[in-house]
Amino acid sequence: MQTKEIPSIGTTLTYGEAIKAYDRFERTLLEKAYGAELLPAVGLYDLLWQLESLAQKFGIEGKGAFSRFKRGIRLFSSERTALANGVNGERFYLLQDESALRQHDETHLFKVGIDGNKLAGDLDEALELLSKESAKVDVYAGTYSPDRLERDSDRLGKDPFMKWAGIGFCVMMVCFGISMLVHSVFQIGFCSKWFL
Repeated sequence: MQTKEIPSIGTTLTYGEAIKAYDRFERTLLEKAYGAELLPAVGLYDLLWQLESLAQKFGIEGKGAFSRFKRGIRLFSSERTALANGVNGERFYLLQDESALRQHDETHLFKVGIDGNKLAGDLDEALELLSKESAKVDVYAGTYSPDRLERDSDRLGKDPFMKWAGIGFCVMMVCFGISMLVHSVFQIGFCSKWFL
């Protein structure tokens, strides 16, 4: 996803322009992940939390796209917070005076430090990786799939412990059976001597 919603790194904007650009970029990322219908109800940390939990569920949280995206979202959020507060919190204190805030936003400059195209590309890569991994998993496999037993045997067959535990159990049962046979032969032999 190439986006022109956020200017390139190093671009100097007024605070007012930067705030609008960062808001547009955040909406673009959220719309890419959730669609336009959910935009009022979600934020960047909702997206980050959901992607992290899904990546953990599918066992791909260590892959490059997810770690880069997580780091990028946190940097973007940190920079956006710095933008909202201003240098040393000066913008925060102007929130009560609308005209002073507007004057500050038109006269003070902010330097963009986030590569929007890279962050958007990391989101695309993370979503693509997640869709590939989720396509491999049948969430309802335990209940509805007709080939459940075959898939379970494949999954268990790859575990060497289960294979050797099964072999060990079979060997143990064979030894137990042989010992029972030997025991019964001796018992019959002793009993036949006493009764005859």
